[in-house]
Amino acid sequence: MERTPSILLLGLGGAGCSMVSRLSSGLTSEVGALFVDTDERSLPAGRVTLQLGRQQTRGMGTGGEVGSGLAAAESEEAALRRALAGAHVVVLVTGLGGGTGSGAAPFIAACASDTGATVLCFATMPFSHEGERRQREADQAATVLAGRCHGFIAVHNDLLLQQVPADAPMPDAFAAADAWVGGAIRGIAAAFAPGALVSADPSALRSILSTRGSPTLCAFGAGEGQGAAMKAARAAADCPLAHGPGAVTKVASLFVHVSGGLELTSTDAFEAVAAVRAKFGGETSTVLCARTDPALAGRAEVSVLGASLPVPRAPAKGRKGAKSGKGDESQTVFPFATDEAVRRGFFGGAPLTIVDGQDIDVPTYIRRAVRLPSGY
Repeated sequence: MERTPSILLLGLGGAGCSMVSRLSSGLTSEVGALFVDTDERSLPAGRVTLQLGRQQTRGMGTGGEVGSGLAAAESEEAALRRALAGAHVVVLVTGLGGGTGSGAAPFIAACASDTGATVLCFATMPFSHEGERRQREADQAATVLAGRCHGFIAVHNDLLLQQVPADAPMPDAFAAADAWVGGAIRGIAAAFAPGALVSADPSALRSILSTRGSPTLCAFGAGEGQGAAMKAARAAADCPLAHGPGAVTKVASLFVHVSGGLELTSTDAFEAVAAVRAKFGGETSTVLCARTDPALAGRAEVSVLGASLPVPRAPAKGRKGAKSGKGDESQTVFPFATDEAVRRGFFGGAPLTIVDGQDIDVPTYIRRAVRLPSGY
């Protein structure tokens, strides 16, 4: 009987299916791939696929309508739940700002969570020049989706342009995103696979991503040559996934996977983890996984996932009865680390400020794809 993969990599919508198609060939047998879309043309032949809303969209896309995306997913709820059953971790990859991704992703994340899986989502956000409507719908969908996942990582398309030379073709920019997301997924999968020097199981990941809606950090880095593991840790510390707009920079708990060639030593692994902790936190708990792989001769990779419990919003009350020397339990607590605040800032619910077709709330260096000097 075929064993259910520990991790189900689910590509949703055109953007999600494209990324998962590029990533899935380089992943281990611990990872299964599922392609889900309303548009029949986005579903690759010869792969495990699920078409949503066949009666509603007749095999075509949703035309950017979020309501149509949700209705399409709801119409295939039974099939979705069967496809999700048995996976310990569901990694949902999608693009926000369109109908299928924005509409169906929160529903699918909730279904996956209902099956008992830990749900981790990577969501690409529109380029700033794609217009106010797509930006607004992406932000709204991100807020809802993050509350239904155990971990949510936004991949900002504007940042992709800063990772390659100005004259580089567009596929090179998306290849950079594939490297970050794929590296993180490989690290999780390798930690669960048999034969690791220091192994983990899905319950260890669930202990880090224990609460839906928690602010989440994700990073990946690679290094080679002398001190490869430490170089990989430093690259992970500089990973754009961990430094995009609204990204979480410090977390309470960390899941760190270090992999390298047969020359990788325990000292190498522990020093790399120490460097990651110095950058990102992990004071409450840090789960370490390590593996040697002959295919990584002279190289090392470090994958990082982290989260902190969301800070509950206190009820807005006055300061009646405040006493000197004691904290006033009725005083309003400013919710610094809510899931909404860590993505667009505390005032992220305000309308976008559009001037000449550009969202000027987005920093200029991001809107214009200006590459910053190293060290910033």
